[in-house]
Amino acid sequence: MRRWLCGVALLAACGGDDGDWLVDPHVIVQGVGTNEQDCRTLICPHNENTELIEFDDALYLVHRTARSQVLGPNSSLRVSRSDDGGVTWDLLSIIEAPQPPGSVELPGDEGRDLRDPTFYVVDGKLTIKALTRLPVNSTRDSNVDTITVSMTSEDGGLTWGPFVPIAPVTWSFWRVEEHEGSYYSAAYEDGDLSVVLYTSPDGVTWTAGPEIYGIAEDTPLETELVFMPSGRMMALVRMDGTDDELLGDMGRLRTAVCWSEPPYSTFDCPQVLDGQRLDGPAHFWHDGRLFVLARKHLPEFDRKRTSLFEIGGELEGGPITITEHGELPSAGDTAYAGYADLDEDHGVVTWYSSDIPDDQSWVLAIFLPSDIWQATIDFGRL
Repeated sequence: MRRWLCGVALLAACGGDDGDWLVDPHVIVQGVGTNEQDCRTLICPHNENTELIEFDDALYLVHRTARSQVLGPNSSLRVSRSDDGGVTWDLLSIIEAPQPPGSVELPGDEGRDLRDPTFYVVDGKLTIKALTRLPVNSTRDSNVDTITVSMTSEDGGLTWGPFVPIAPVTWSFWRVEEHEGSYYSAAYEDGDLSVVLYTSPDGVTWTAGPEIYGIAEDTPLETELVFMPSGRMMALVRMDGTDDELLGDMGRLRTAVCWSEPPYSTFDCPQVLDGQRLDGPAHFWHDGRLFVLARKHLPEFDRKRTSLFEIGGELEGGPITITEHGELPSAGDTAYAGYADLDEDHGVVTWYSSDIPDDQSWVLAIFLPSDIWQATIDFGRL
């Protein structure tokens, strides 16, 4: 993919401690200023939940579009492909949220919301995991009867097979990770009550395994699984905490660090990262270094940012350390990033953000327009 970077050195740079590791941040899907009402076939104001993968010698991007972050069937996932390292994108397909009357597998008289897509590959075929939920107003994902589904494409993302439920109702898969021929995902229970490890020998049939984290009072949910070189698994558990801490503007900000060794039958959680609650975490390795993209909380007036963190310390069982390299251009409702390597010195990153100059509080911004952003990370400057 080195050929894709021929013009990077000429691009403007910003962000980070030295102000130069994030190259050419720019909007690639505009929601701010958009007034579209049909979110099943067109771009609507609120765009979020990005994911990237390298597949078939190209980059693939998927994101959600809707009127707001509120649950509802007026939403869709949009899949695009880039053959030039993210310089240009071609829309391949649109996956519409399930509509009434639904089906035996996906019930819901008012249709279902569709969100939180992540890519993985099964038998050489591009696959998307996503969450479908009933359009009810709730906190902590309560009473939404989540059904985690997968969709597979036989033609490189142009068309997609039907929604296939892959977990029991009320369980939300976060990200699917393949390791030594098997597939793994951390799933959190509606109500954000606990997190459990699910495994699959083929990426199709899934089985519930051990509990990763089960203290309901901590409100555990989106949990990122990271495989270390030895095969040891680390789980970074987002914890939203008490009612007062839920918005991240007061009280504790914490992420639980849990560990398991093959065959991943039990977990131990000996450490909590104090001061950082990693919402929507997306990890990646680059040249032996472990990074995490996640939402950062600024307690003042409930402001949010998307930031790049690096995990250090003892990566084979802990304790680990976390260092923030800097913020990506972001404000309001933001995060849920995607990442893909370009070469040994660069990678491409996507994320979403509300209008940056307005810098609205998160609780307001979830109802407001947001854009999809893209930039290049220059690791030689980190």
